[in-house]
Amino acid sequence: MLKLENVCAGYGKSQVLQGVDLEVRPGEAVALLGRNGVGKTTTLRTIMALTPLSRGTVTFEGERLDALPGHKIPRRRIGYVPQGRRIFPKLSVLDNLCLGLTRAPTEDQLGPIFERFPRLKERLRQAGGTLSGGEQQMLAIARCLIVKPKMLLLDEPTEGIMPKLVAALREEIRSINEAGVSLLFVEQNVPTALAVCSRVYIMEKGVISHETTSADLRANPDIIHRYLGVSM
Repeated sequence: MLKLENVCAGYGKSQVLQGVDLEVRPGEAVALLGRNGVGKTTTLRTIMALTPLSRGTVTFEGERLDALPGHKIPRRRIGYVPQGRRIFPKLSVLDNLCLGLTRAPTEDQLGPIFERFPRLKERLRQAGGTLSGGEQQMLAIARCLIVKPKMLLLDEPTEGIMPKLVAALREEIRSINEAGVSLLFVEQNVPTALAVCSRVYIMEKGVISHETTSADLRANPDIIHRYLGVSM
C-alpha cells in the first residue's frame, strides 16, 4: 500500500534520512520507533511532501507520491496528524473539522466522528485552543477521519496527554485500524505502540536498523533497551 525505497531527505545541506526502506500493507498498523532526532518525523513529513526528497521513491497504491505536489497527497486519502496536533486554536471545533472539506459536512460525515469522539460534539462551537490536550488530539484525528482516509500517519499522538486519557486514545486508534484504516504510527510510548501495531521498524541515524513484530519485541525486551534505551 505505502512503500518507501531508499528514501533520502532533509533540510538544506542536512540530510536526515539516509536511505529509508519501509512498507505498510493494506489494513496494517505499523510502528516507527527510535530515539529523538533519528528521523521519524522527517519520514512522515517526506511522505506528505513537506520535506524535500533528494533520492528514492515513495509510492501509495502503486502511485508515485514523490512526483506529486504536497497539496494533492491528502486527496489520495492519506491523513496526517502531526506532532503537536496543529489545530487552529481560534477556530471552533466545527470549523477545524471542516478544513479539509469543499462543502459543509453532512450528517453522514459528522455522525461517525461524534460517535467515536462524543466530547467533540459537546464542544462543537468552542474554540479549538480552549480544549484540553487530549481533546485537541481527538480533534486532530477527527479532522482526518472526516474525509474517510485509507491511511493515517500519526506522529506522537499521546505526547502531552494526561495518562488517564492515553489508554482511551490508544483504544480509539486501534479501533480506527480495525475499521480498515492503515496506520503508520510514530510513538515514544513503547507499550502504546506495541498495543496498537503488529509490526515495528526501529530507526537509527536516518536509516531503518531493525524490523520485527510487536510480539517479538515483547518477548525480547533487551532489543527495546538496546535500540531505544528504555526498559519494558
